[in-house]
Amino acid sequence: MNDSAGNADREPTWLELESVKPMSVVEEITSLSRETLERRYPERVVSLSEKRRGMKLKHALAITRGE
Repeated sequence: MNDSAGNADREPTWLELESVKPMSVVEEITSLSRETLERRYPERVVSLSEKRRGMKLKHALAITRGE
């Protein structure tokens, strides 16, 4: 979570953890493809619209920790 204020090392806030990120961002965070994420973690995928999907930041970070 890098921004212009230099907060790259701080923990995300509760609101940031609950925010839904587009799958393109989740792919960058987890280093997994959209297809793998949807296949292995379907319960964590959120439909943003009929064609757009995403995932809460807290779930994406949990995947990177192996949870």
